[in-house]
Amino acid sequence: MAERISLFQKNSVIAAVRDIKLIEKAASSPVQSIFLMTGDIFTIDQCVVTAKAYKKSIYLHVDLIRGVANDKEGIKYLAQKVKPDGIVSTKNQLIQTAKKEGLFAVQHLFLLDTLAYETGIRNILDVKPDAVEIMPGLMPRVIREMSRVLKCPIIAAGLIKSREEALQAVNAGARAVAIGDAEHWTLNLAEQ
Repeated sequence: MAERISLFQKNSVIAAVRDIKLIEKAASSPVQSIFLMTGDIFTIDQCVVTAKAYKKSIYLHVDLIRGVANDKEGIKYLAQKVKPDGIVSTKNQLIQTAKKEGLFAVQHLFLLDTLAYETGIRNILDVKPDAVEIMPGLMPRVIREMSRVLKCPIIAAGLIKSREEALQAVNAGARAVAIGDAEHWTLNLAEQ
């Protein structure tokens, strides 16, 4: 598990792949990690194989993948048959099951208002995911606050359109930024 967290440290940009046709581009890019946010039961196997061929870690956003039931059995199937490095989900029970199955579990949070923020903090402290992905990613103050409260890595995602915005998130305490625009998968946030 520590090895997977270190992949965020080598390159703070995560390729958020929303089109299956871009999996090869993501895998061959400088990123170390891929969040697969699309696909179905028939295409995810090949996406995982492609990522692994390039020695990239791949995390399946199970709430967005068609044909995989959002239940314990669906997660067990992924862990035993598809073998991604982990999952991303908004659902507490899927995060818990993924951890039991040895998958890295990323809790996805939509921070729409104060209530969502407070509920999210309580859920994270209870469920203890391996990392938290928060949206939108353009919230340096919120990222700073969450990084003080939570012990797990924070990934900022959503609406990040430039190197400067990505740096703001990382400088505020995010361990990584998930970016959907393939042009930005080559960003090196370590260079100041």
